[in-house]
Amino acid sequence: MKKYKNVVWDWNGTLLDDVKTGVNTLNCMLEKRGLPTLSLATYRDVFGFPVEDFYRKVGFDFQRENLHEISVDFVNTYDLFAKGICLNPGVADTLRQIQQLGIKQYILSALREDLLKQMVVDFHIQHYFYQVCGSDNIYAAGKVERGKRMVEKYLICPAETLMIGDTIHDAEVAKALGFDVLLYTGGHNSSDRLAQTAEIITQMNQIPDFLDKAD
Repeated sequence: MKKYKNVVWDWNGTLLDDVKTGVNTLNCMLEKRGLPTLSLATYRDVFGFPVEDFYRKVGFDFQRENLHEISVDFVNTYDLFAKGICLNPGVADTLRQIQQLGIKQYILSALREDLLKQMVVDFHIQHYFYQVCGSDNIYAAGKVERGKRMVEKYLICPAETLMIGDTIHDAEVAKALGFDVLLYTGGHNSSDRLAQTAEIITQMNQIPDFLDKAD
């Protein structure tokens, strides 16, 4: 018996290679407001959830605009930079190998669920997932409450579940839900930040080996 019967994936930055898209989106939004832009390294050092706190940290003035206005701007600006966006290297092969191990796979994301499901279909990977679970809004407040509903609805046993993500928030979500966690260093948080939180990997193709050795 392998230790894990379920793998719960984050989407943005973990399966989807959108870090540069996220940085370009943010910097465009900052420039429009006359605020200093961020380098990729700085972005990965400060990005976090809830995104409202992140926006405040990088200079957005919530006395002049509200979270809804900023969130709409983010979605519209992100679309401008998302042309040619792709999955992280090795994702499809990794998903296939995990499926062959007999492990159920889920996605848990702060992205609005209808958009998330459409993207999964667009990348032709929907057949790897038992369920795809996203948010009911565009505010990216976090994933704990959505994760609790997912666990309850699909009768997921936390002790048999591994969460794979790319941010400190993914580690926080895993802890709140009782999952083990593995963090991918190619996403929205720096490897130094992630290493202080949980075990890390640098390549997707390391994951099947990690699962195969779990006991």
